This record gives sequence, structure tokens and C-alpha cells, in this order.
Amino acid sequence: MAAEETKAATTSLTDRKLVTTDKPKHPALPKYRYATGGWSKETVIYAYTAEEWGLGSHSARESGNTANSLIGQSVVATIMTFPAIVAPLSILVGIYATISSFPDLGDVGMGLIWFVGSIVCTVLFTGGWLVSVHAIRSELRARKIRKPKGLPKPLYAVTDDQARRWFEEHPGTLEITRENFPYSTRPFPGEPDYLPSQEKRA
Repeated sequence: MAAEETKAATTSLTDRKLVTTDKPKHPALPKYRYATGGWSKETVIYAYTAEEWGLGSHSARESGNTANSLIGQSVVATIMTFPAIVAPLSILVGIYATISSFPDLGDVGMGLIWFVGSIVCTVLFTGGWLVSVHAIRSELRARKIRKPKGLPKPLYAVTDDQARRWFEEHPGTLEITRENFPYSTRPFPGEPDYLPSQEKRA
């Protein structure tokens, strides 16, 4: 009797392991990101690789985020160029002021305040400038990749479920698999809890 109970418990654990193994795993980096594109009256969803995404797109709650605009990023980078250059130089000024004012503790304190403030400004201005320049270069590279493929700039990002539904309604444009839609909440054929009737209701 005890042997049968042990066998049954082992079988139950094995079944649980099999179910756990079959559950979909999200990749560290999705193959595609999805967004609407173009200015046609009909909503069209496109699939973009990481190289094609560039500056990306607005979310559904953003109506005018300049971080997603090449012109906006260029303006930000231009404005930040001067402080981005001056901030690191002010660190040297702070070091010189601190050393030259020794042993006057009051002047040393002012030099240290200048030095710390210069480091903070360097992180904010120089770091922000570098981020903007990187974003601009990324968008320019993405445009070169998108243009031959006829892909428009991403306008509004959509979820995997929204993209999957659109591509299911337009078959032949993208294969409907877990690899292409890793964050879809609906199960795919061969996954646990999948029911063919779900596809008809979706």
C-alpha cells in the first residue's frame, strides 16, 4: 500500500514538472516590438526589430512626447551642448580652488561645495547630452534600415495582444507564434489551457 502511495506521489510530481516546463517563457529580448505607423485613415500595425525601432513611438497615453521626435532630441542636444562641455571643466576648477585655499577651512569648504556641484552638473548635463546624441544616432541608423523595407516611423506602441489580434485579422503578414508575441496573454496551440474556441472569440 505504501509503495503504491509513493508511486502515485511521484507520478503527481512528474506531471506537475511537465506542466511547469510547458509554460511559455518570455525571452530576455523580444524579437519584435509593435506600433502603428503611417498616416492613413486605416489603422495599420507594423512589427519592428530592435534595430528598426530607433527612437520608438508614443504610448497610447502620450500625445506629444518630444523624446520620440528626432527634431525634439536634436533641440535638446543643442541646448545641452554648452553646459555639457563646461560642467566637466568646472570639476577641475573645484579641485584647484580646494587645493589652493588650504589651510583656510572656510575656503576649502567652498571649494568642496563647488567640486561636488560640478560633479552633479556633469552627471546631469554631460550625461543627458550623451544620451540624446546616442538616441539621435540610433534613430538615424533605424531610418536607413526602415526606408528600404518601406516601414514608417513607429507612431503609437501597442501591446502584444493588440498586435496579435491585428495580424490574425490580416493573415500572411506575420507568423502567429509565441516567439513573435512573447507577452500575449492568450495561449497558443500546444500550450496549456489552449482552446480553439478562444481564437474564434478573440
